[in-house]
Order: sequence, then C-alpha cells, then structure tokens
Amino acid sequence: MALLQRAFANWPLKLTSVLLALLLWVVAALEEPINRRVRAHLELEAPAGRVIVGAPTTATVQLTAPAREFLKLGSRPVEVLKTVVDSVEGDRVVDLDPSDVILPRGVTARALDVLPAHVAIRVVAQGGAVTRERAWHGIPVAVPGPVELRWLPVPDTVTVTVRGPVARLETLTAESLVVIARPDTSAGAAVLRVLVPAGLTAESHPAAIRLQPRRP
Repeated sequence: MALLQRAFANWPLKLTSVLLALLLWVVAALEEPINRRVRAHLELEAPAGRVIVGAPTTATVQLTAPAREFLKLGSRPVEVLKTVVDSVEGDRVVDLDPSDVILPRGVTARALDVLPAHVAIRVVAQGGAVTRERAWHGIPVAVPGPVELRWLPVPDTVTVTVRGPVARLETLTAESLVVIARPDTSAGAAVLRVLVPAGLTAESHPAAIRLQPRRP
C-alpha cells in the first residue's frame, strides 16, 4: 500500500513533466530538416506570337525544409515557371532547374531539383483569333517567401481578365490562375504577373500593388 501511495504521489507534477517532454519532442521534430518530393504545376511561357505544343503540365520538385513548413504547404499548389525566350519555330529541349520553382505564400523551403529536368517541346505560330474574354475576381496575390515575411500586399486579391479561344476559357477555373508579385521594396510597390496556360493571355486589375510593412 505504501509503495502504491509513493507511486501516485505528486502525480500532477509527474504528468506535467511527461507532457512537457512530449511537447519538446514534437517541437524538435517539427524543426528537423527533411526532404520531400511534391507535385507541381508546370507552366512554360511562350514567346510573343507563339504557342508551345507538347509540353507536360505537371512536374515534381524535391524540397528541403523543416517539417513544419511541409505542414504549412499541405495540398497548396507549387508552381514551376519557365520562360521560353527563343521564338524560332521548331522542336527544342527546355531545361528546368530549382530557380524556376515558385512556392505558395508563407512557405519557406529550398528547391533541390525538378523532374523532369529536360522537357521536349515544339514552338509554333499562334493561330486563331481571340474570341472571348472572361474575368475572375478575388484572385490572391502571391509574394515571394522572404519578402512576404516582411511585407503585406495591398490589396491582397485582384481581378484577372483572361483572353483566348472559347473552348479554352470554358474549361479554365480560378484555381488555375496564379498572380505573382514582383516586388520593388525600395519603392514599396510590386508589379503583378498573371500565369495562365499556354495559348491564353491575361492581365490583372490593378496591374501593380502597394507593399505595406508588417507590424512587428
């Protein structure tokens, strides 16, 4: 009986110690760097007056970051954006690398590689007239990770107008539109760029926004 009493003596303090140790273990585990490969949307930006044919629309990206950053990432979209500069029509191979990766706002991670690393495409003249335009409201503005930690976009959502063939516009959704801010922190402003599938053109309203410093 005395042994049982000693075992349960100061049980609230013992329970608190166990819970504190568990909490410290969880915090340490979330800070431990891990590598993980995630799916990404691949966007190849064609030169003016050209269309890219045969390009895949998905890729995978190897990311390294503390485990907590992957919790923040969740199922949010990762983008791989590559601008094709050569406007000469014909077949070519485009190289993809970590500098082409765009992470969602608030996620701090480092891209290690992109697969496929090389994409075979064909560049052709853009055919067909623009037949319709559609507008989406409330599209969020994505700010590059390090800048987003110190600055808030004002406004943080914009209207996007997309122009292109009717059949393409009918299948387009708000989730497939990505608005990227290109900040000039010295001026406290950012020019906006809209990413849309190949063969479509888009612009945001407004075309530029203010950057407001975050309060400490």
